[in-house]
Amino acid sequence: MTHNGNREMMIGTPTLRRVSAALAVSLVAGAAPCAAQGLNDMLREVMNTTGQAAAGSAGTQGGRAAAGSTAPSGKPAKDGKVEVDENLIVEMHVKDEDLSTVLQMLSMQSQRNIIASQSVSATVTANLYGVTFFEALDSILHANGFGYVEKGNFIYVYTLEEIERISEATRVRIGKVVKLNYLNAIDAAEFVKPLLSDGGQIKSNGRAAVFNIPDNSPVGGEDYANESALVIYDYEENVAEIEKLIQALDTRPAQILIEATILQTELNEANAFGIDFGVIGDLNFADFVSLGGPLKAVEGLVSGVGSSLNGGSETKVPIPGARGDGRALASNVGNINGPATFKAGIVEGDVAVFLRLLDEVTDLSVISRPKLLTLNRQPARVLVGRKVGYLSTTATDTSTTQTVEFLDTGTQLYVRPFVTTEGTIRMELKPQVSEAVIRDVTDATGAAVTIPDEVTNELVANVMVRDGQTIVLGGLFRESTKATRRQIPVVGDLPIIGAAFRGHEDDVQRSEIIFMVTPSIVSDAILTEQGQRGETYVEAVRTGSRAGLLPFSRTRQSEQHVVEAQRLAASGDVARANHKLNRALALNKHQPDAHLLREQIAPAKVKTWPSGSMLDQIIGNEARAAARAADAARPLGNQSSAAQDGSDAQSTDLDSSSADGTLADAMFEGKAYDQAERPANFDDTLPWWERIDEESGIDEIPEQGEQGTGAQADPQMSWVLPDGNVAVQGLATVWAMLQRTWGVMFGVETNGSGRTLSGLYMSK
Repeated sequence: MTHNGNREMMIGTPTLRRVSAALAVSLVAGAAPCAAQGLNDMLREVMNTTGQAAAGSAGTQGGRAAAGSTAPSGKPAKDGKVEVDENLIVEMHVKDEDLSTVLQMLSMQSQRNIIASQSVSATVTANLYGVTFFEALDSILHANGFGYVEKGNFIYVYTLEEIERISEATRVRIGKVVKLNYLNAIDAAEFVKPLLSDGGQIKSNGRAAVFNIPDNSPVGGEDYANESALVIYDYEENVAEIEKLIQALDTRPAQILIEATILQTELNEANAFGIDFGVIGDLNFADFVSLGGPLKAVEGLVSGVGSSLNGGSETKVPIPGARGDGRALASNVGNINGPATFKAGIVEGDVAVFLRLLDEVTDLSVISRPKLLTLNRQPARVLVGRKVGYLSTTATDTSTTQTVEFLDTGTQLYVRPFVTTEGTIRMELKPQVSEAVIRDVTDATGAAVTIPDEVTNELVANVMVRDGQTIVLGGLFRESTKATRRQIPVVGDLPIIGAAFRGHEDDVQRSEIIFMVTPSIVSDAILTEQGQRGETYVEAVRTGSRAGLLPFSRTRQSEQHVVEAQRLAASGDVARANHKLNRALALNKHQPDAHLLREQIAPAKVKTWPSGSMLDQIIGNEARAAARAADAARPLGNQSSAAQDGSDAQSTDLDSSSADGTLADAMFEGKAYDQAERPANFDDTLPWWERIDEESGIDEIPEQGEQGTGAQADPQMSWVLPDGNVAVQGLATVWAMLQRTWGVMFGVETNGSGRTLSGLYMSK
C-alpha cells in the first residue's frame, strides 16, 4: 500500500482513491492491502452484509449538525463537539462517544459520504485542534484498529481484516520483461528475490556461455544469444519496486586504465688473476698438442700416449719415448682456459708460463611499461615476452601420447580492479618477470626428455589507492658474492713468490626489480582523445615508412602520385588529378585509394568488372532489373545514365559506357577493342601515336616552362590503335609499351615529338 502526502492511493481501478494511514499496521504485520479491477463488485457484496442504516445517515448532504445532535438510535448524543469549516479544517472534542456517532457528525459537518461496515464498532475519546478532515478520520480510526477506502464520492470504513480480505481477493499478478545493460541476469534475480510476494517468480536467461573457440569446431550451441533479461511475474506494486531496484543496480561499470612500469637492474662484476706454468724434462711440448698443449704434459705421462702434427696430420707418439725418460710439472691454479680480459703465454724450451687477468663489469637496466584497459571487477592480463614450447609426454599401459605445451615467459601483469563509490581503487596484483631455462633429463624409461625450468621474480599483492595514484612494489632484491682462491699447497702460502702459485676469482651479482602501477578511471572523452592520438601517430609512422623507401620503389612512386592527385583534386584541377591517378594505377593497380578518388573525380572512366559468380548472375540481375525499373519510374531529369541508354547491366560492367554514349578510356589490358567504334571528334589527320583524346577537354599540351614542368604539367592523353591488320596493331602495342617503360624508368614519358604521355591508355 502506498500512502503519499496527498493522502491518495491508486488501487486497481481509478475510482478507488484513498485508504487510511491505519493500514500501516497491516503492512508491518505482513499484509499489503491492495485492490484491482474487481474491487467494485467485492465492495458491493461486503456492503450488502453491513447495516443499511449507516448508509442512510451517510447519504445526507444537508447542513452541518451541531454538537449534541441526536444519535442514530434516537437517543440524545453524549457531550461532544465536531466542527468542520469550509477549508475542511476539523476541531473535535468528544469523550466516550460511539464511533458511529462521531463518523455521522464528521460526515454531516464535512458533507462527505461515510459508510461504515457492520463490524466497525468502538468508543472514541478525542480532542483535535486545527487538523484536516483526513487527519481527523485517520486518528479516530487508527486508534481503534480500523481503516478506510475512498472510492469515488464514498468513504468506506472497514476493519483491517476486511480490507486485507478484499485486497487479496482482487489482486492480479502481471508479467513484465526487464532488460539489463550491465548486470548479470543471475545476480539481478538474486538481488530482487526478497521483494517478491508469496508465489511471485523471476525467470532469467542464464549466464553467457564461456568464450571458448576450439579448433575446427563451432561454438555457441543453444545458449541464449540475446541480451540479459529478467521476466518478473508478481503483483504490480512488487514489480514496480523490483524495477526500481534493478535500475539502481544496473549501472555502467567504470573502465580503468592500468599503467605499469617495471624496472629491472642487474650488476655483475667478475675479477680473476692467476698464473699457470708447465716444466718438462727429456720431453717435447710438441708431443702434447692433441692433449691440450704444454699444460697437459702430466696427463700425457699418465696415459703414455701423445700426438704431434706432421704436415697437418696428427701422429700418435709414445710418451716418454724410446729412452723411457720423462719428467713434467704443471700448475693450473690460474684457470687459463676461463674467461679473461688479458692472457699472456711464454713457451721457452722446457718451460711454459701463462698469465690470465679478468676485470669485467656488466650493468643492465630494463624498463618495461605495459598498459591495459579493463572494466571494474574484471580480470586482465598482459604478456610481453615469449611462449617457450616443450613436449609433454603422457604414458599409459597401452599408449604414449606427446603434446606440445607452452610456458609463458617475459614481463607479465595480472590485475583485477575494484572501484568504490569514494573514488578509490582496490587492486589484486601479480606482476611477474620470468625466463625459461631448458634442461634435459631422463624419464622412467630411460629416454631423454626436455623440461623447461622457469626462473621468475613475481609478487602478489592486494592494495588500495586513489584514482591516479602510483603503487610502488619492491623488495625483489638479490645479491650474491662469490670469491674463489686456488693455490699450490705450501708454495702458495709463501710471501711474494707465492703469488705465482695462486689463482683468484671473484664474482659479484646484484639484481633488483621494482614494480610501479598507476590505475586511473577513464571516461569516454578520454578514450576518444587517446584513440585520435593513436590514429594520428600510426598514420605518421606509416607516412615515415613510405618516405623511407627507395626513390625508384613502385610503392613510393605510385602513392606519391595519389597524394598529388588528392591535392590537385582539392584545388579544382581535375584534369591533372586524373592524369596523376592514371600514372599511379599504371605503376600499381592494387590501390583502393586511387580507384575511389578516380570514381569521385571521373566517374565515366571507372570500370566495373563482372564478378563471374553464378549466384550474382541469378540474384544480382534481378536486383539490377529492379533498380532500372525504379529508375525508369523517376522523372526524366533524375534518371541515371544506365536507365536512359537502356544498356544491360552486364554490358555496363564490361564497357563502362558514359551517359553520352562515348566510351570511357580504359587500361590496355586483356580486353578486345572494336576499332569501328570511335569518338565523334576522332582526328584521322594526326599520326596514331600523336592522337589526343579530345573528350578530356584539353586542346593542347603545355610546353616546358608553362604550368608545371615535365610530367607534372602534362594532361591526360590516350592512345588510339591504328586500323588495319593485327600485325600493325601488335607493333603499335609493343612500341607503346617500350615508351611507357622508358618513361617509368627515367620519370619522363615522351612520344618522340616532345609531348609527354600519360601511359598506355586508349580510346576505342
